[in-house]
Amino acid sequence: MGTRAATNNEPQTGNHSSDENLDQLAEDIQSTLNFVRSSRRPAVQDCIIRSVNPLLRRVNEAAYRPLFVIIGPLRCYNSLLEPMELQKRIYLASFLQRSGNAASVNEFCRLIKASAHEIRSRYEETYYRKCDFRSHEIQQNIPPTDDNLRWFIDMVLADAAFIIELLLRVYNKEERPISEIDFVFDSPGKIHDIRRDLFLAHNQLPLFILKQIYERAFANTPGYPPFIHLCCNFFHQYFNQNISVHDLFQPNQSHVDFRTKLEGAKHFTDLLRTLQLQHSFQSPSRKSKSFRCNPKFKWIKVCVGSIWSLLFLSCQKTEDDSELESGRVQGKYLYSATLLREAGVKFRESSSRCLLDIKFNKNNGELKIPSLKVDYSTEPFFRNIMGWEQSYYPEETYICDYIFLMEYLVKSTEDVDLLVRKRIIINQLGSHAALVTLFNDLCKHIPQAENNRYSETFRALNAYNAVRHHGWIAKLRLFYFKSLWTSVATLAATMLLLLTLTQTICAIIAL
Repeated sequence: MGTRAATNNEPQTGNHSSDENLDQLAEDIQSTLNFVRSSRRPAVQDCIIRSVNPLLRRVNEAAYRPLFVIIGPLRCYNSLLEPMELQKRIYLASFLQRSGNAASVNEFCRLIKASAHEIRSRYEETYYRKCDFRSHEIQQNIPPTDDNLRWFIDMVLADAAFIIELLLRVYNKEERPISEIDFVFDSPGKIHDIRRDLFLAHNQLPLFILKQIYERAFANTPGYPPFIHLCCNFFHQYFNQNISVHDLFQPNQSHVDFRTKLEGAKHFTDLLRTLQLQHSFQSPSRKSKSFRCNPKFKWIKVCVGSIWSLLFLSCQKTEDDSELESGRVQGKYLYSATLLREAGVKFRESSSRCLLDIKFNKNNGELKIPSLKVDYSTEPFFRNIMGWEQSYYPEETYICDYIFLMEYLVKSTEDVDLLVRKRIIINQLGSHAALVTLFNDLCKHIPQAENNRYSETFRALNAYNAVRHHGWIAKLRLFYFKSLWTSVATLAATMLLLLTLTQTICAIIAL
């Protein structure tokens, strides 16, 4: 009996232990749920410096990686470049000397400390270069420890001073100290590499703290322009507007709206995107580069026009052609540049400097596209802006839409050759094949927006391409009237044929 009782008690003890484990598990789960409910993370719109989509990074990791200078609390690059970190301290000393009595180191540190939480909220948690703030501290808004805060303030001040001093030295080259060590300006071409690093989407400081530090140091100081003026001057090669940076910041009320948009930029990547957008500036007058015929050959032009009229006068538009020209075709796909040219589309370099200002005139078949210079910084430039646009402006993907249009046009080296000859693309990559690969790779893993800003242009081009007699006229022009001398030869052969035909008819009548 005793043995049996002992045996019966064993399962009871096991059940009791199992119940305790389940209770503990339930408490752990409930504690986790309570922590999740009480967690306070930064709002999506506040988190402006984010990780790049891993799929995009996989296509070309180097396009997102800083080469010489690391800005902000990045954790993904552990190996700091010592020469540039030393240069930051040299620039910090120069910046403090510039500010003079306007503000001391202590005042700058207090300014950064007061904005520490706001600065931290701009970054994704996974992007802290050093474990300065624990994840639960960020989520629960717990103040950081003194050591971590000191590191954070030192990092922000050094990076901000480096950027501001760099912008000032580019703005006024005469103020650069001659005897000072300067890795940026002493090395040929290094400034272009630094400029590239400073527009990378996650290699950033929020623009508001840079502006606050700059204004604290140089507010109301003669000779120091507005901070946004410095930024636009530094990135002048990406200033694609029909107005110069100098004219933009003149006391002219007509540009206030544009300057306000620039002031609202979140960081340098956002600023460069804003510079690419289309704004209402009056285009400057520009002489046409089209061929002007010598007056002595004007009769050739008249004859050619008469022949075209005779040949295609009978090509009346059918009902189907009218439907196509009215735009009742799909606008989600576009033919390549060479195919569009064969359909009668005439490519022209636009007088506008804004890359997005692409216009198609369906009356004369002219597609005007602004000129784009493509070099080795073009890919990281577009990749970082497109990645930023996808994460922060998913409903306003203007740059992505532009790249999709160019990717449709550039399908082969023949397409590149056509656009290069029309000066729509200035290719500095060394080969046309490299440019084809560039545009095709830029669109990988980028979803095309439903409301592409060029959908109407796509639709109009496809409609123009579908009308049959546009292609006939284009082929006649390409093969028989490609140049002045081929036009003369074609006209002479046509006149000879007409004279021969006339002589034959007269001979028959004489019989």
